[in-house]
Amino acid sequence: MMKKLFCLGVIFFVTLMPLISKSKNKTGNGVEVMKENENTRLYNVMAKIRRGESVQVVAVGGSITTGFNASPASQKGWAGVFSSWLSDFADEYDSNLRFANAGVSGTDSAFAVARLEDHVLKYNPDLVIVEFAMNDQWLQPQVRQRTYEGIMRKLLSNPQTAVMALFVNERNAPYNSNQAEQQKICEYYHIPYVSWKDCLFNEDKNADFNQFFDGEENVHPNNKGHDNISKFLEAKWEEVWKTLPEDDAKIPSVQALPPALNKDCIEDVLYYTSSDLKAKSNSGWTEGSPVHSEWVAHGNAKKGWETNVSGAEITFTIEASSIGLTYSESDQFRDAIAWVEYPDGKEGPKVPLNCYVSYRKGYLGWAYKELVNEEKAKKFTVHIQCSKRAPKSAEGKFCNITGILAVK
Repeated sequence: MMKKLFCLGVIFFVTLMPLISKSKNKTGNGVEVMKENENTRLYNVMAKIRRGESVQVVAVGGSITTGFNASPASQKGWAGVFSSWLSDFADEYDSNLRFANAGVSGTDSAFAVARLEDHVLKYNPDLVIVEFAMNDQWLQPQVRQRTYEGIMRKLLSNPQTAVMALFVNERNAPYNSNQAEQQKICEYYHIPYVSWKDCLFNEDKNADFNQFFDGEENVHPNNKGHDNISKFLEAKWEEVWKTLPEDDAKIPSVQALPPALNKDCIEDVLYYTSSDLKAKSNSGWTEGSPVHSEWVAHGNAKKGWETNVSGAEITFTIEASSIGLTYSESDQFRDAIAWVEYPDGKEGPKVPLNCYVSYRKGYLGWAYKELVNEEKAKKFTVHIQCSKRAPKSAEGKFCNITGILAVK
């Protein structure tokens, strides 16, 4: 087993070295920002394994993390393949490695901020693998960097937790994903990462991504694709393992986090649902909203509000600096609109909530829209209204709000 691991490590060591980006320790104005060795936290996890201690790993992401389109998903998705490999690795040292897949289809980093406590931190993880490069590309540009950084800061705030980032991508050139933005954040915090496309093309510049997808599928890899993703995660693990100091006392120390790249990053949030927030006024909305079965399976599923009454409006009073709405989307819903009212009566811009998405046929998706982002918290009135102008095909269909994300 160890001989095989060593060989794999040699094969991939050269190919992956360019992909391990080292952040500069200073900003452009010479201010020290991050001194932590990028492998420090992984070393601590590996040292626990080497000592034969128990280790908890959690994967968090969207449908690619759940293993969607792999068969069977839980075993043949990248998380299932990698967890099996990692468990075998830990067995060599009599270490009990536990692996939890906290993926929920459609989740982007905004939704992940809302469920991080319930689905990830509850495990008190030693290592968290974060995969949101695919879904974040469809999240509001002004939101996605702030929520992704917020997740990373929340995880890294525990010095006992290591983080790895996984960047996956679409099938066809230019292999779209949100890697470029997320990579900068990872480099700033010295977070090790693995980029699927970069690793593959560094190994074989003529590689063809078509082999990793079936039919017209452009987003979700097949079994071969998931195997390929796991292969590079395994190689990354082996590469770092080779540099693990023999003496635990020589492992570099964990350092304090630097200031946030995005000063308004969304890290500590309140997530309001119908169970803990009462409406200020209501003309046709009822408690309850669709909840993805995968969220239910992870526990602590929350419901918001829904209505099929044209023009029905519900309002809430919330004191926060940033307020956004999470909602479900598919071809079975109708649209809504939302806005905030400032304490002085001024209204913010109307924000469309596209609950109706024609191409999501029978498949529940998630979305997030930010309504307001201010420097200081204010007492806002949040207005949500079922669209008055809807096609005849929308009659009888519901619009929904699954929850309200607020930052103090």
